[in-house]
Amino acid sequence: MKSILFFGLLLSITCASPTQPKKQFKIGLKKVTYSKEDLSALQGRPVSYLVKQDQKAYNHGSGKSHGQSLRETNETTGYYGEISIGTPPQPFQVVFDTGSADLWVISSDCRNAVCQSHPTAYDADRSSTFEDEEAYTQIEYGTGSVYGQLGRDQVQLGSSEPLTIDHQAFIHILSLSRDFVGTPFQGIFGLGLPRIASSEQDPPVISMVLQGVIDQPVFAIYSQHEAGEIDFGGIDSDRFVGQLRFVDVIDHGYWMIQLVGAQFDDLYYPKRKAIVDSGSTLIIMPKKDAEIYHRRVPGAVKNGDGTWSFPCQNIQLLEPLILHTQNGPLVLPPEALFLTPMYPTSRMCLSGVSGQKVQSWVLGDVFLKHFYTVFDIGRRQIGFAVARQDVSMMDPNYETILSG
Repeated sequence: MKSILFFGLLLSITCASPTQPKKQFKIGLKKVTYSKEDLSALQGRPVSYLVKQDQKAYNHGSGKSHGQSLRETNETTGYYGEISIGTPPQPFQVVFDTGSADLWVISSDCRNAVCQSHPTAYDADRSSTFEDEEAYTQIEYGTGSVYGQLGRDQVQLGSSEPLTIDHQAFIHILSLSRDFVGTPFQGIFGLGLPRIASSEQDPPVISMVLQGVIDQPVFAIYSQHEAGEIDFGGIDSDRFVGQLRFVDVIDHGYWMIQLVGAQFDDLYYPKRKAIVDSGSTLIIMPKKDAEIYHRRVPGAVKNGDGTWSFPCQNIQLLEPLILHTQNGPLVLPPEALFLTPMYPTSRMCLSGVSGQKVQSWVLGDVFLKHFYTVFDIGRRQIGFAVARQDVSMMDPNYETILSG
């Protein structure tokens, strides 16, 4: 009942504000990159494959237009960009993740070696707008966890004419697992829905809507090989071709949709649930689904960690992966179904599909690079349109492989 009332409130806000000036915001993000040694652990990384508190993730049944830029590499597990917290503002690099719903940053009070390896940390004593909630929370991930204190403060996105969220709940981290050693970011900015928030507080994007700092309760992701953007409060029609296809969200926590079915070569998967997750690199399937998928990929070999590789020269032999929705098919062409090699001398490409212990499919960056994706909070829908390619954001290695 609480969720129904919550989304009803958002929809009423949307319908009641047509006379207000448009408020949209575009923000730029960068790639999260890792070394070769990290790649084998890619699917266990907190940001690439989140297993939230009590291990239920992916395994259950059921004003201003502000934008940020996204960058990613072959070894990326997500996108990070800059936000500021506090008065005066303290800047942090955070991952923008649709697969989680909490905002957290490392605290200056965190003394373990992992925290000390990061150059930036939040200092509550330096902020005149900090409010201590006197509560603590822990977030469990697939290979580690974070633990911290709940507080509230002013959060800003962007530098010139920033989007400002007042009294935003966040966690300043007091203990950080080794999974975060060497990462170029100091926190996570959850874009998921309230039910999966460990803090049990409104995620930042919900606060944006309720405080009226964005005109529409939507945000959209545009992802390319070398860069991209997130639009808050509206969409950028220059970033896609054709019409948006909207599909209903079937969960109150994850951005999950129902697939009528999926097709690859002569293989057909009937009825699959799929979570759209900007914090994942690959398309993640249950192990059996991924196994039979790769039987149709010429030369595919297991890497021993749930991922597969195949000869780059065989990309042209692949069939498209077609996801059938209530509003028509979403077609991923062969050139969207791989990641480029880490080394120029390598002839093996990483498959864009992996197999893990999940019940639902997870549509990560491999999927998002091909579709401009709109997350409509008020109407509980996700819209998809083929992304318009931007040559300035393309990976030259990608084009070299496709040209043979």
